[in-house]
Amino acid sequence: MMRYGGGWGMMGGGGFLVAIAWLVIVVDLVLLGVWLWKQVNK
Repeated sequence: MMRYGGGWGMMGGGGFLVAIAWLVIVVDLVLLGVWLWKQVNK
Protein backbone atom coordinates (compact mmCIF):
# COMPACT_ATOMS: atom_id res chain seq x y z
CA MET A 1 0.00 0.00 0.00
CA MET A 2 2.54 2.60 -1.11
CA ARG A 3 0.21 4.87 -3.06
CA TYR A 4 0.70 8.61 -3.65
CA GLY A 5 4.50 8.42 -3.47
CA GLY A 6 4.50 6.55 -0.15
CA GLY A 7 3.54 9.58 1.96
CA TRP A 8 -0.08 8.58 2.45
CA GLY A 9 0.76 4.89 3.00
CA MET A 10 2.69 5.61 6.22
CA MET A 11 -0.02 5.46 8.87
CA GLY A 12 1.49 7.44 11.73
CA GLY A 13 3.29 10.71 12.46
CA GLY A 14 5.20 10.88 9.18
CA GLY A 15 2.23 10.30 6.87
CA PHE A 16 0.07 12.62 8.94
CA LEU A 17 2.60 15.45 8.70
CA VAL A 18 2.90 14.94 4.95
CA ALA A 19 -0.88 15.10 4.58
CA ILE A 20 -1.04 18.33 6.61
CA ALA A 21 1.80 19.86 4.57
CA TRP A 22 0.05 19.02 1.27
CA LEU A 23 -3.24 20.39 2.59
CA VAL A 24 -1.59 23.69 3.56
CA ILE A 25 0.13 23.94 0.16
CA VAL A 26 -3.10 23.27 -1.76
CA VAL A 27 -5.12 25.78 0.30
CA ASP A 28 -2.38 28.40 -0.10
CA LEU A 29 -2.32 27.93 -3.88
CA VAL A 30 -6.11 28.21 -4.07
CA LEU A 31 -6.13 31.42 -2.02
CA LEU A 32 -3.32 32.86 -4.16
CA GLY A 33 -5.23 31.98 -7.33
CA VAL A 34 -8.43 33.64 -6.04
CA TRP A 35 -6.48 36.77 -5.04
CA LEU A 36 -4.78 37.00 -8.44
CA TRP A 37 -8.13 36.46 -10.21
CA LYS A 38 -9.66 39.33 -8.19
CA GLN A 39 -6.70 41.59 -9.03
CA VAL A 40 -7.07 40.88 -12.76
CA ASN A 41 -10.84 41.36 -12.79
CA LYS A 42 -11.00 44.68 -10.97
